[in-house]
Amino acid sequence: MADENREIELVKQVEWRILSASSDEAKLQTTLGTYLAPLMLKAASPHVQVRNKVIAACQTINKLIHSPTLVLPVTKLMKQYKENDHPLIRHFDMLYMQHSVARLDIEEKRALVPIALPNIRVGSDALVSQLLNMVLRALPAIRIPSRGTQEDGEFREKIGLSDPEDAQFMAKWLGTLLLLRSDGTGTVSGSGVSASDIQFLTLGKDTTWNTSAGGLNLVETKILAIKFLASGAFTDQERFIPALYAAASTDSRISSIGDDILKRSTASVEDKDFVQKLFNDHSKLPVPHRIRILGVLSKSEIATTFTTEILNVFKMNVTLEPEVAPAPNQTARTKAPTSGLNLERTKLYRALFEFINWVARIGPGKSDFSLIARPLVDLLRDYIQSQGWPKAERQSLDDNTLRSRAYETIGILAKGTSMSGNDSISLAAWLFRSLSEDTTPDVVVYIEGALSCMTSLFQPPHDFNVNIQLQSILLTYMTLQEEDDANVVRSARQVATKWANQCLPFADVHARWIDILAIAGRRDERSDTIEEGQKGLDPWTYYANDDKWTSLPSWNEMVKVFFREPITYRNSSQWIWNRRAQLADSGQTVFLNFPDEVRRCFPVAVDYCRKVLFLTALDNFKVEAGWERQLETTINSDLASRKAIRAYLAQFTRYDSDLAYLLSASFEGMIQEDADLTERCARAFVDIASFAPKAVLQRLALRWADVFSLITSNKKELRVLGAKAFGILAAHPSNSAKSIAAARSKLIDLTQNLKTAVGSDLNAVEGAFLALAHLESRLVYYSTESNTNSDLDITNVFPSLDSISSFPTSTQETLFEAYTQLWTAGVPTAVVREDAKGKSADSIFKLYADPLVVYAKKGNEKAITALGRLCLSFPEAEDDGANDTLGQVLEKLYSLYEIRQAEVHFSVGEAIAAGVARWDAEVVQLTIDVQVGNGSFQLPRRSSLVTTVLEKLLTDAKNTKPSLLKASGIWLFCIIQHCSNLEEVQARLRHCQAAFMRLLSARDELVQETASRGLALVYEKGDEGLKKELVRDLVAGFTGSGPQLKVDEETELFEAGALPTGDGKSITSYKDIVSLANELGDPSLVYKFMSLATNAATWSIRSAFGRFGLSNILSESEIDPKLYPKLYRYRFDPNPSVQRSMEDIWKALVKDSNAVLEAHFDAIITDLLKCIIGGEWRVREASCHAIADLISGRPFPKYEKYYTEIWKNALKVLDDVKSTVREAAFGLCMSLSKTLVRQLEESGSTAAARAMVKEALPFMLSVNGIESSAKEVQLFSIVTVMDIAKNGGNSLKPYIPTMIPRLLELLSSIEPEIINYHYQRVGADNRDVIDKARSAAVNMSPISEAVENCLRNVDAEVMNELTPKLIETIKSALGMPTKVGCARVLTTLATRHTLAFEPHSATFLALMQKQALDKNDEVSQGYARAAAYLIRFAPDKAKQQFIDHFVNLYLSSENDTRRQKVADVVLSISKISPDHFNALEGQLLPFAFLGKHDTDNYVSTCFGEVWSSHAGSSFTVIKYLAEIVSLLDKTFASSQWALRHGGALTSASAASAITDASKITGKANPDHVKLLWPVYDKALLLKTFDGKEKLLEPFPLFVERSEDLWKTDTKFSDALKKVAVREAKRNNDEYRPHAFQCLWKFAAARTDLDMLHDIANIVGQCLTVEKDDPDAMDIDEPKGKKPRRAGLDLKTLTTWAAVEAIAKGYNRVKMTENPNKTLREVVFALEANGNSKGINVEAPYLVRPEFDTVRRTFWYDCVKEVFDDVAKKLKDAGKTKYESADDFEVVKWFLATLDIKSDNPGVESQRLARAGAVGSVVKLAVASSEYPGQIAAQLKALAEAVLEGERSLDVQKAWREVLGEL
Repeated sequence: MADENREIELVKQVEWRILSASSDEAKLQTTLGTYLAPLMLKAASPHVQVRNKVIAACQTINKLIHSPTLVLPVTKLMKQYKENDHPLIRHFDMLYMQHSVARLDIEEKRALVPIALPNIRVGSDALVSQLLNMVLRALPAIRIPSRGTQEDGEFREKIGLSDPEDAQFMAKWLGTLLLLRSDGTGTVSGSGVSASDIQFLTLGKDTTWNTSAGGLNLVETKILAIKFLASGAFTDQERFIPALYAAASTDSRISSIGDDILKRSTASVEDKDFVQKLFNDHSKLPVPHRIRILGVLSKSEIATTFTTEILNVFKMNVTLEPEVAPAPNQTARTKAPTSGLNLERTKLYRALFEFINWVARIGPGKSDFSLIARPLVDLLRDYIQSQGWPKAERQSLDDNTLRSRAYETIGILAKGTSMSGNDSISLAAWLFRSLSEDTTPDVVVYIEGALSCMTSLFQPPHDFNVNIQLQSILLTYMTLQEEDDANVVRSARQVATKWANQCLPFADVHARWIDILAIAGRRDERSDTIEEGQKGLDPWTYYANDDKWTSLPSWNEMVKVFFREPITYRNSSQWIWNRRAQLADSGQTVFLNFPDEVRRCFPVAVDYCRKVLFLTALDNFKVEAGWERQLETTINSDLASRKAIRAYLAQFTRYDSDLAYLLSASFEGMIQEDADLTERCARAFVDIASFAPKAVLQRLALRWADVFSLITSNKKELRVLGAKAFGILAAHPSNSAKSIAAARSKLIDLTQNLKTAVGSDLNAVEGAFLALAHLESRLVYYSTESNTNSDLDITNVFPSLDSISSFPTSTQETLFEAYTQLWTAGVPTAVVREDAKGKSADSIFKLYADPLVVYAKKGNEKAITALGRLCLSFPEAEDDGANDTLGQVLEKLYSLYEIRQAEVHFSVGEAIAAGVARWDAEVVQLTIDVQVGNGSFQLPRRSSLVTTVLEKLLTDAKNTKPSLLKASGIWLFCIIQHCSNLEEVQARLRHCQAAFMRLLSARDELVQETASRGLALVYEKGDEGLKKELVRDLVAGFTGSGPQLKVDEETELFEAGALPTGDGKSITSYKDIVSLANELGDPSLVYKFMSLATNAATWSIRSAFGRFGLSNILSESEIDPKLYPKLYRYRFDPNPSVQRSMEDIWKALVKDSNAVLEAHFDAIITDLLKCIIGGEWRVREASCHAIADLISGRPFPKYEKYYTEIWKNALKVLDDVKSTVREAAFGLCMSLSKTLVRQLEESGSTAAARAMVKEALPFMLSVNGIESSAKEVQLFSIVTVMDIAKNGGNSLKPYIPTMIPRLLELLSSIEPEIINYHYQRVGADNRDVIDKARSAAVNMSPISEAVENCLRNVDAEVMNELTPKLIETIKSALGMPTKVGCARVLTTLATRHTLAFEPHSATFLALMQKQALDKNDEVSQGYARAAAYLIRFAPDKAKQQFIDHFVNLYLSSENDTRRQKVADVVLSISKISPDHFNALEGQLLPFAFLGKHDTDNYVSTCFGEVWSSHAGSSFTVIKYLAEIVSLLDKTFASSQWALRHGGALTSASAASAITDASKITGKANPDHVKLLWPVYDKALLLKTFDGKEKLLEPFPLFVERSEDLWKTDTKFSDALKKVAVREAKRNNDEYRPHAFQCLWKFAAARTDLDMLHDIANIVGQCLTVEKDDPDAMDIDEPKGKKPRRAGLDLKTLTTWAAVEAIAKGYNRVKMTENPNKTLREVVFALEANGNSKGINVEAPYLVRPEFDTVRRTFWYDCVKEVFDDVAKKLKDAGKTKYESADDFEVVKWFLATLDIKSDNPGVESQRLARAGAVGSVVKLAVASSEYPGQIAAQLKALAEAVLEGERSLDVQKAWREVLGEL
C-alpha cells in the first residue's frame, strides 16, 4: 500500500510540475522532455489506482499540448517504446510520438529512423502501422549514401535493418505503398491492394495522406520510398518486387528508379516462392504491372513449371477483363477484342506472347509440360481464329505482330509436346491452310516457322494412317492451284516439299514424287522450292546429315507409282480415273500422273528412276558430294561397274517387268514432240537400254521406226541419242531380216542427198549416217545368224574421208563417229576386202588414214579416235603387211605429240591403246551397249605391238623435248589405265613408275597431275609384291637413299616471274629454292631440305602426297625444330605455287599439326612477329596471314604475352605501302577484333575476356591506335574500340574513365575536313544549318553509340574516377562535335545513372555556368539541356547558385548573344524539369517575365514560351510584382540600353497586368500601383527608342484604374500629368502620333483636369498643314516597321493624331454638364490654327483640301464617336435633350466638316462612315426641341439627294436611318 501511495504521489508531483510550466511554452516543452517518458513508465504499475492516475495525467497533458510549435521528446519515447512491451506504455508512447513526429527537425528525424526500424514488425497491427507511418514521415531526412561506396555497404547495419525479416517487412510495405494512389482529398485506393492493407497504410484515417490536413504527400513519399529501396539497406532479392511495382508507375520519377534497380539487380528469378508471388501479383494487379511481371517471368526457368498459373495467365490477359481476375471456380473464354488494341493492351499481348514463347522453348525440359502444351496451343488457335481465320479481319501493324507471335509460339509449343497422331495431323492441316490463305505477308513468315518447328513431330516411322494422311495433305498442297480456290492466295509448295523431305523417309516414293513436282511441276516455280525438291531427291542430303532413314527408294516401286498407277490424294480420285480412261484409249498410260503442266515432271521422274536404278545396281558405290557426276563418269568409263549393272539387270527377263515399264516410259517420253521431254528421256532410255537384257527390249525393238524423229532432229544431241537408240532397237534379234533391211534402206535413202542437202536436210543426213553405223555395228554385236548377213557395201553408202573436206564440220565429225562405230565392230571396208597387200595399204592411207591425220593434227578428238579404231578393222595377216600398215598408222599417231592441247593427248593415248590392244583394251570394251552374242568380233591384242609401244613411250619419257615428254607421259598413262591387265604392261610397271617420277618435274601442271595419277595407277594395278617394290623405289627417289632425281643448279624449276624477288628478278632455278634452307642459318639443313623437296614443281602436286602413304613415310624423318617457323610462314606465301608446295611439305613432315604447333608455338609466333615488320613485302604479307591462322581458336593465355605486340605490329603494317600487305594486315586485325568481341559476347566477365581487354584496349586508346596519324589504323582502332564498348560489359569498368574522354575527342578529330572548309566560307545563317547537321550527325554517330554503351556500365566507383577526366574534357574541348558529345554524356548520366551521378551534380552544374555560354548555339543549347537535367537532383544550394548566376549574367550582359544563351538555359529547365522550375518559380517566373520583353526577338521568344508554359496570366504578374520591380530596378541601373529598353517594356506590361487584374472592380490595387509606378516612371523617362510607344499603350488605362490614388496623392497626380505632357512634347516624328493619342486618352481618364487648352497648345503646331514641297527629300521608312494605315505618310498620321487629340481631349465631366459649350471649345481649338477668331461654319478649317485625306480616313469616325459619347453621357446624367445657346452653330460646324455636299464622296467605307457621323450628329441635335426646322429641312434635302445617288445598300440603309431621325 505504501508503494502504491508513493507512486501516486510521484505521479501527482510530475503532473504538478507539468501544470506549473503550462503558461510558458518553452518551459513546458523542457518539462515534458524530462518527465513525460518516465511518467509513461508508471502506466505499467501493478496498481490500478496508479495506472488510473497516469491516465488522468495524460488527459491533462493532452489539454496542454495543442500549441503547433510544441515538440515532445519523440526520441526518448521511441526508445522507451522499443524497450517495453507493456500495451499501455506502448499506447501512450505511440500517441505522443504521433503528436510530434512531424514537428521534428531534419536531424531528429534522421536519428529516429535507426531506432524505429529494428523489430519494426513486432507488435499489434495498429501500433506497427503507426510506427511505419512515422518512418515514412522521417524518410525525407534519411541521407542515402552513393551506390557502391563503403557507406553504402554499411548502410543496412547503420539504418537498423540488419535483421533480414525487418528488411523484408519494410520492402513488402514500401512495395505496397507504391501501388497506392490518391484522389487528392486523402482518399486512398490501389489496384491489387487489399482493404486491410489500405487500412494498415492509412491508419484508418482519411487525413493520413491528405496534405491539406497535415498528412503525407503520397507521391513524394513514394519517390522517397523507392530511393530508400534502391539503397544498400536492402538486398536485390528484397527490393526486386517493389522495384517491379515502381517500374510500372506512370510517374517517371518513380519508374526511372525502378527501372534502374531492375537493370542492376542480381536477384534470382529461380526461387519457387518468389515466382509464386509474381504469379499471384499478376492475377490482381493492373495491366502495366502485369507487363512488367511477364517480362520477369520470361527469364525464369522455374516459372515454366507452374502449369496451372501459366494457363490462368493466358486466359486472364486474352479475355481482356479490365483489372479483374476470374473467380477461382470460373474459366475465362478466350476472346480477342472487337476493336483495335490500344497501346497498353498491345504491350501486354506482346509480353504475354513472349512469356508463352519462353514457356514453349524452356518448358519441354521440365516436368508436367505436356499438361499445358496442348491447351496453350488450343488457346492460341482460338486467339488467332477470333481475329479472323484464315484471313485476319484486322490488318494493323500491332495486330499482325501479335498474330505472328501467336503462330510462332504454336510451332514451338507443338515441337516440345507429345501429341497424338490425329492431333498432330489436324494442327498441321490447320497451319497449311493458314499458310495458303492468310493474306498478310508479314505473318506468313511465322506460319512457315511454325510448320518448320512441327516437322519434329513427324519423324519417321509413322503409323500407317498418319502416313497416309500426311501424304494426302502434302500432295494436296503441292497440287493446289490458286485459280481452283478463290481463298488461296499463295502457294505452300515449298513448305510441303520441305515437309516431305523431313517428315517422310528417303525411301518413301510419294515423298520423292513431291520433290519431282517441286522441281518441274510449274514453269514459274520459286527457286527455293526447286532447290528444296532437288535436295529431297539427293541421297547425299540424307547421308551428310547422318539421317538414319537413308535407304534408297525402291526404283521398282517408283516406276509402279509414277508410271503404272494413279497417285491419289484428297479429292483427286474421280479426276484420276477419268484421266486414266482417256490415256488408256490413246495408249499413253505412262503419262497418267503427268497431266498438262505437270508433264514437265516426266523427264525428271524418268531420270531419277534411272539414277536410283544404277545406285541400286552398284552396291559398292559411295554416295558423297558430287555423286551424280561421279555416277555418270563411273557408268561411262568404268568397265567393272558396267558389268555389275548388266549383271543386276539380267534378272529382269519379262516384258512386263518394272524394268520394261521404265524403258517403256523413257521410250514414250523420248518420242514426244515436246523438247523438254525428249532429250532427257532419250538419254535415260539409251543409258538403261545399254545394260538391259534382250528379252526386256523385245517389244520396244519392234517400234524402231518411232525413233526416226530423233535421228532427223535439228539438234545434234538428239541425233546422237536417236542413233544409239536406233542401233539398240533396230538391230535387236527380234526384228526380222526384212525389217532390218527396211530400216537400212530407209536410212540409205536419207543419205543419198549428202552432197546437196543443207539445213535440216543435212541434219537428217548426218543422223542417218550415224544411225546406219550404229545399226551395222550392233548387228555385229548381237551376232545372230539372221541379222548379220548383209550385202551392204560401205563404200557405196559412206563417202571416203578424202572427199569430205568441203563438208561442214558437223558432217565431218558425224562421219568420223560413224566410221569409229563401224571399225570398232570390225566392219571391213570394200578396199580391204579386195586386197590386203600393199595396194590396199596405200588405199587405206589415201582414203582414210591421211585425211584423219590432217584433222587429228588440228586437235579433232573424233578424228584421233577414228584413227585408233581404224586399226581394229585390219584383219590378222599371214605376213607382215598388215602389221606394217598398222605400224604406219601408229607412226601417224606418234606424230601428234606436237599438239599443244594436253587434253587432246588423252584421246591420242586411247587411240594407241585401242590400236594395239584391240578388244583387250577397256576403252574398246566400253563401246558395248547391247547384250553380246557369240563375241567373234572381239579380236585380242597384238602382243608384239603392245611391247613395242611401251618401250617407245618409256624411251620418249626420258627425252628432253618438252612437247614429246608431255605427250609420252600422257600416252603412257592411258596405256596403263586401259591395258593394265596385259602381261606386257604388268612386266614394265617399275619402269613406268620411274618415268612418272621424272615427269613430276614438268612445268605443265596437267602433266604433273597426270604423272601423279600415273604413280597412283601403277601402284594400284600391281600385285602385293610389286606394290612393295614400287613403294621402296619411290621413297628412295624422294629421300635420297636410292637412285635420285638428277638436277643441276641451273635446272629450270619455276616459270619466269612465278616467284619474283622484288628487285626485278625471280626464282627459277634449283639453287634459288635452296635459299629457303639457307635462311635458317644452318648449312646442314640444305641437305635435309634437298631430300625433302627435289624441286618445287614436285611438291606443288598435291595428288602425289594424297596416295599410298608417302606423307606417313616422310613424316617419320627427324626434323630440325628451326624449320617449323619458316615452313609455317611459307604456307601462307602470296604465291599460290609456293603456298601449295609448302602446304604439302608441312603435311608430309607433320603428322599431328596441332601437337607441333603447341610444342613450338613460342618459336613460331616470335619469328612471325619479327618477320611481320621485315623489309620484304612477301614476308610481311605471309606473316599477317600466318599469325591470324596461328592464334585462331587458341586459348588466350597461350598468346597473352604476345597480344599487345601482335596488335602493335598489325596496326603498323595496316599502313603498309603494299596494298596486298595492307589487306592481309586488315584481315589479321579483323581476326583479332572478332576474337576479342566474340570472347566478350560469350563470356564478357571471364578472366580471359578481362585479360584481352586489359591488353588490347589501352593500346587501342594510345597513339598507336585511335590517335594514330595513319587513317587506316585510326579508323580500324575506332571500330574495334566501338565493338569492345558494345560487348565489354563489366570488363570495361576500369577503362571507362579513359575511354569516354578519348571517344569524345574523336568526335571532332574524325569529322571530315571538308565540313570545316565550307563552314569557314558561309554566312551566319548557313552556319546554323551546318551546325544543326553536325549536331545531328554526332547524335547518330557510332562513336556516340559507343559512348552510350560505355555509360551503361557506370557505377558510383567508376563515376568517381570519370568525373575529373570528364570535367577536363569539357573544359578543354575545342571541336564542336566533342562539345555536343559532352553535353550528351551529361544528359545520359543524369537520366540513366541518377544515383551514381547525383553526388557530382553540383560540380557539373557549376561547370555548366560557363559551358552554356559557348559561342556555338548548338553546343550552348546542348549544355543548357544537360544543365536542366542536372537541376533535377542537384543540391538546393547549387541550384540557387546556378540560377543566380544566369540572372546576374543576363542583367550584366553586354550583347544580345549572352542573353540568348541565358534564355536557352531557362527554356531548357522549363521544358525538361518543369517540376523543379516550379520549385524555383519565385525567381524564375519574374525573370522570364522580364526576358519575354527583351528587345532581341530570339530572347523574347524563348522567355515567352517559358512564361506561357508556367504562368500566362496577369494574376501571376501581380503575385510576383515585387520581384519583377526588383529586377526592373536592376535593368534601369544598367548601362546597357538594350536592358533598359527591355525593362521599360516589362514595366509597361506589368502596368497592363495591373489594369487587367482590376477589370472586375474597375480599380487598381493602390499598393500595386505604388510599387510599380517608380519603375514605370523611369521607363517613360527614357529617351525615345524603337518600340517605346508600347510604354504608352497601358498608361491611360493605368491612370484611369488608379483614380483612388491620384485623387488623394497630389504628388502622384502631378507626376502623371507631367509624364503625359512630357511625352506629347517629344520631337521624335515616329513617336509623336502615339504620344498625342496617349495625351487625349490621359485627358479622358483624368476627370479632375481640363487639358483641352494644354492639348491645343501642344499639338497645334502639327495642325498647320502646308502643301507638299516637290523638292522635299524622301525619307526611308524605318526598318522593321509595319506599313502605316492605308499607306498614309507620317505627316498625315501626325496631323490626324493632333486633330484627334483636340477633338477627344475634352473634359468628360464638363461634357456631361454642358456638352454644347465643351464642343464649342473643341471647335475653337481646331479653328484657332486657321487664325479664325470664331466658328467658321461656312468654311471650317478642317474642310481645307490639305485635310481631305484626314477627314475621309479618320474624321468621320471621330465625329461619330464624339457625338455618341455626348449622347451617352447625357443619358447617364438623366438629361433628355441637347441644349444649344448658339443656334446650333457647333452642330452646323461639324456637319459642314462631313463633306455632305462633296462631289467626291469617296469609297464605300468612307461613305458609310460619313452617313454614320451625320446620323449621330442629327440624332443628338434632333433630340433638342430647339433644333431649327429650316436646318432640318435643308439637311433632309441633302440626305435625300445623297441617297438618290448612292448605289451601296449598306450606305443607303444608313442614310435612311438619318432621314428617319429627321
